[in-house]
Amino acid sequence: MLSMPTAPRQAALSGAGIASPRSASETMRNPLSPVSANSMSLSFSKSEFSDNIGASRVSMLAHSLLGSWHLTAGIESLSYDEIEGYTNDGLTANKSFFAAGTIATQLGIARTFNSLSAGLTVRYANQNIEDYNKNGILFDGGVKYDLLKYFAFGAIFSNFGWIEKETAPLSVQAGITGSFPLVLGFSGALSTDLYRRNDFKKIELRSGLEIMYMEIFSIRFGDSINGEENYALSAGFAFNLGFADIEYTYQYHTALKANHIFGVSLYF
Repeated sequence: MLSMPTAPRQAALSGAGIASPRSASETMRNPLSPVSANSMSLSFSKSEFSDNIGASRVSMLAHSLLGSWHLTAGIESLSYDEIEGYTNDGLTANKSFFAAGTIATQLGIARTFNSLSAGLTVRYANQNIEDYNKNGILFDGGVKYDLLKYFAFGAIFSNFGWIEKETAPLSVQAGITGSFPLVLGFSGALSTDLYRRNDFKKIELRSGLEIMYMEIFSIRFGDSINGEENYALSAGFAFNLGFADIEYTYQYHTALKANHIFGVSLYF
């Protein structure tokens, strides 16, 4: 859960686009996202996984402004359906079931300094399987640089820290986004990112394309390949109603199969 994209836009771009966040709702996985917001907001997202996983994830994030500083607070949880129990011999335990889940909370701060932006978040995470619990303290941080108005470069690290008796899923990601005008009020943005997690043997290539119409409507496509027989294809859309964003993404992953991600952001 601490590595998968959670916001619909991130999922639709297959995790690409860290250099060009569109809203504070992406802060759960991108500490640079708050600098893209210019008002207070409250965001919700929900992921429904395939029957292969039997789980659902929900998150809520609040964004506020304090002068030129952006402050965020978020909470997310991953809960599984009842899991059938097994004996020590690997046999199914008759009518035996157990519960499992993960919950994480985080606080973040970000600011823009002319063309340079920086952000940092701290996260507390807890994972439980029945009555077995593990806790962790993790940090995300990053910087991005806007070149003219058509290019943006960004780099972040995620999940740097400590998890009780486990190795934290530390990752680094760097990317570039090129924005370009089209015709009849349309514009586009193409993102290419390189991603590496400490338990992956190879670097993952993430690519995403976003087509927007006057900031009112956008469609998104993404693809990621990591060379380990895992890939993700995704597509989504978003409507901007002025006071709210409504977003949806469909994502197919070789391991997770078909997933649906829904999101709503309210602006104040």
